[in-house]
Amino acid sequence: MPGNNPNPLSVAQIDADLFMADSAIRKSEEISSKVGKHLRGLAGYHLQQAAEKMIKYQIYDSGIQIDYSKMYRHSLDDLMSYARSMGISLVIPSWVNAKKYVITGWEAEGRYNLHFVVRMDTLKRCYSELIKWRNQLFPGSLSSL
Repeated sequence: MPGNNPNPLSVAQIDADLFMADSAIRKSEEISSKVGKHLRGLAGYHLQQAAEKMIKYQIYDSGIQIDYSKMYRHSLDDLMSYARSMGISLVIPSWVNAKKYVITGWEAEGRYNLHFVVRMDTLKRCYSELIKWRNQLFPGSLSSL
């Protein structure tokens, strides 16, 4: 039986994560120090957050009765599996699906692991893929980018 859950996420929240990721990527290219490395980690974190929110947005928007314990996750794969188990068809780009474990790792690794390094080309590709995904899910202009 479908639930009547209001969607707690907004497109503006997703756009804010994408904006922060883009800003961190751009600034890290200007800085050739340890700060630049940590900015890349933060860019990865915000990219992961944007991907997580796009999946959660679709789940909340499905109208099903939500098991909130399944939503308090950062794993893209766990969220995708939960949606499948509930019969929810998600729009997930193939690149994101193929990189879901890498992207999931950015949620904590980029912020807490001092030896963690995210490759710039991977960040840029992820950002590009997430922008296309965002525009597919929410046609129209970006609210903040």
